[in-house]
Amino acid sequence: MLKRLLHYLGILVALGVFAAAVWVLQHTLRDLKWDALMWQLGEIPRSHVALSLVFTVAAYLILTVYDTTAFAYIGRHLSYIRVAFVSFLSYAFSHSLGFGGVTGGAVRYRFYTSWGVKPIDIAKVVVFGGAAYFLGAFAVAGVLVLVNEGEFGHVTGLPAWALTVFGVLCIVAGCLYVVWSAAGRPSIRMAGMNMPPPPLWIPFAQLAVACMEWSFASAALYWLLPTGIGIDYWHFIGIFVVAYLSGMISHVPGGLGVFESVVILLLPEGVPREGVIAAIITYRAVYFVLPLLLAAVMFGVYEVRQGHVHMANIARFLRRRRQGR
Repeated sequence: MLKRLLHYLGILVALGVFAAAVWVLQHTLRDLKWDALMWQLGEIPRSHVALSLVFTVAAYLILTVYDTTAFAYIGRHLSYIRVAFVSFLSYAFSHSLGFGGVTGGAVRYRFYTSWGVKPIDIAKVVVFGGAAYFLGAFAVAGVLVLVNEGEFGHVTGLPAWALTVFGVLCIVAGCLYVVWSAAGRPSIRMAGMNMPPPPLWIPFAQLAVACMEWSFASAALYWLLPTGIGIDYWHFIGIFVVAYLSGMISHVPGGLGVFESVVILLLPEGVPREGVIAAIITYRAVYFVLPLLLAAVMFGVYEVRQGHVHMANIARFLRRRRQGR
């Protein structure tokens, strides 16, 4: 009963956050000129769109390391091709659909069980990889906030002490993970799983992956922004990570509305809103929609090839649909 109430409460919170983000966007963009927005969409150089696509591929590729290190952690070997395949599908679905632990975990369970991985090991991979993803992101965000404290203070109006506390707390979260690994104890028990500390090379590898992944993901958007926005790339990474984490924590699918609101609020005043929105629309198409469509096709092809979905049944279903019209 309690779990069901918490589930519905999480949905209500996500809907509330989404509604608040929509209100903020509506208030912020009340003077948006739609003709200027359409013009800005057409003005994004195709070379920059191509660069955004390259950085997107690099980001999804580097994300596979989380799953490979998770398998190393549980002492189980699985070919990199299989791990990369499942990792891409998991992140492509979870990035767009939200509730990453559920959507990504369901995809991993679907494939890894068919390849002989025990459910308890899959659960460890999901928990360990997901925790490392978040802790690495928070550590990177903390460092970037501290390094760009002056710029963040100017843009957000927050006092320096508040930004310092936020940055330090984020870094401490990542450092505790490293300290736990270095100390070699204690083991953590949750939901019937025993999670001992990983070898020290694993958290260092995952922190390095976090730095690279967030660099690639933020570059995919940065190159789509209009020129002369008044901030350099290293300052923008901090804005991007904070905005992306806000969207992830909200559990709104794809962080829709939340991500846009935070980016717009944290960018300096005077940046053309139409140019920013045009960049974010293009970024969502490149970083979310294209991987989601590709993942859906790959998933479908795999199911057909494995015989789980028969083309005759699909044809019969489509024929009935046409006859029912």
